[in-house]
Amino acid sequence: MKRISDKGFTLVIVLILLGISSVVVLSSLRENVVQERLSGNFQKKINSRLLAEKGVFEQAQAMQQKLNDDSSLDMIQMVADSGVITGTGEVSDSKFSSSVAINAAGEIEITSQGSRYDDDAQSNLVARYGFVPASPGSLFTNALVGCVGLNLRGSGVIDSYDSDLGTYDETNTSEGDVATIDEDADVSVGGDSIRGDIKATGIVYLQSDGIILGDIHSNGGVEISGGRDTSTLRVEGNVRTQGDFSYQRGGGHITGYVRVNGDVSMAQGTFIDNINAEGLDILYGGSGSFGDSAHAQGGSAYTAVQFNVNPEVEAVSTSDPTLPGYDPTNPDTSCDPINIPARVINLIDDTTSYTNFALGGGAVYAFEPKQGQSISGSFSDLTATTDEVFIFSGLPQIPADAAPSEYIFGFTGVKLSSNAAVTIDGGDVIWVVDGQFDMQNNSKLTVKAGSSLTIITTGKFNIGASAKVIVEDQGLAPSGHPAFQVFSSFVGNDGILIQSDSQLYAAIYAPLTSVKLTGSGALFGTVRGASVNANGGSGIHFDSALLNANNSPGGNLKPKIVFLGWYYKVPEDEPII
Repeated sequence: MKRISDKGFTLVIVLILLGISSVVVLSSLRENVVQERLSGNFQKKINSRLLAEKGVFEQAQAMQQKLNDDSSLDMIQMVADSGVITGTGEVSDSKFSSSVAINAAGEIEITSQGSRYDDDAQSNLVARYGFVPASPGSLFTNALVGCVGLNLRGSGVIDSYDSDLGTYDETNTSEGDVATIDEDADVSVGGDSIRGDIKATGIVYLQSDGIILGDIHSNGGVEISGGRDTSTLRVEGNVRTQGDFSYQRGGGHITGYVRVNGDVSMAQGTFIDNINAEGLDILYGGSGSFGDSAHAQGGSAYTAVQFNVNPEVEAVSTSDPTLPGYDPTNPDTSCDPINIPARVINLIDDTTSYTNFALGGGAVYAFEPKQGQSISGSFSDLTATTDEVFIFSGLPQIPADAAPSEYIFGFTGVKLSSNAAVTIDGGDVIWVVDGQFDMQNNSKLTVKAGSSLTIITTGKFNIGASAKVIVEDQGLAPSGHPAFQVFSSFVGNDGILIQSDSQLYAAIYAPLTSVKLTGSGALFGTVRGASVNANGGSGIHFDSALLNANNSPGGNLKPKIVFLGWYYKVPEDEPII
């Protein structure tokens, strides 16, 4: 009997365990079904969101293409011309639809709906975009640009000011940056100081008593020599180079840090102050030679392992078209961003009337945009012709009643001498000179306030020692053009020669020829040349107002839309549970 009772109890236990197991299995199956359904719903939702995003991208791409095709469109016109865009995804039964409007904040708002499985899964995406109008930018971004090199051994102070805010004495600042563009283009500095940064694609030579009140960044190396004594300030800033660094005896002080990819040689009496304590005084990737016990930091000599680390200094941008991101219209990476030879040839060919303008013997002549008038002397009056001038395509001439063309005066040459005087007044005057421009013997050219003179020349441009160019209102004229600007397509040596002993305000663009500044008079404005040689002891003062000239194709020539943000919302036709 006892054995039969035990068997009955065992059977009950087995049945209970089977029941529990069944419950567990059924619960697990139910959970798996729920998980599968949730996963499927999530996948459907992801698909619909991806489709909504596709609708946004398609609409944004279509709008930007409209702006590329017609740069005159403003935001309202662009949105009005944009309709509903529909499409399908790569998987079956997937679609999207997007539309565009302007929201209350004045932003472009793209609303896109993506759906899958007969709208069982829907996502509404709202993306916000801003509208950026066309803005060409400026050709004049530095005090000096020498595409293949700069020789500043005999220059005066190079610095900056802002004519929009006041005179040079009132607004003098340290933004007189200088740069080279072509590969391996050197900068040589001696004499007075540069109050700004140096960016060189070649080697920077800081010689004699030259001082840099700014940073030095070079691809080829940095060599500092000269200096009056060991207390002399040589660089008030940092030094970075991909090449070698040579700091010769008597070099004085660098107030910042030094970063060198190559070898370092520092003689006795040379110092790196690192006054802002920005990491280690020096890092170098090659060998190091240090000749002073002061060449140490924190008790460790610069020869210690922590200093001998390659800082991997980045390169100064060059005009190498094989480099990623190279833009031939960017004045920072292209010597001639406007392709001046082709522009000038077209302008010369289209100009129908030319005169040789030679004035002397105390003659007085006055130019306005449409006409030239003899005040005294025997030269006849002139009437301007019309032609489209490349530099005025984004900034119309004042007066603009010849638009889309400009009023111009065509000359086979210009020579002012023997106390001749020319006045520019009444707006923007344009001279197209298919030949040489020459001022000598106390001749005078005056640009009245509110006006500008643009000279486009194929020949050499020379302002002699006793000649004077007087610009009454420096900076930009009401049209947005520099008050006095010179564009030269001359190819060869000494295409621009400034010998004047009087101060000159000018924005000079001569990327295919060398520029010589040999006079004792200061130059206010900017210079871009194939090479620039400043050895007359005159100062060069960059007018930062020229940064607003808006005459460069390297800026944003076409309007564009920019992404601001996005968010998802519940589709309007989807019930909220």
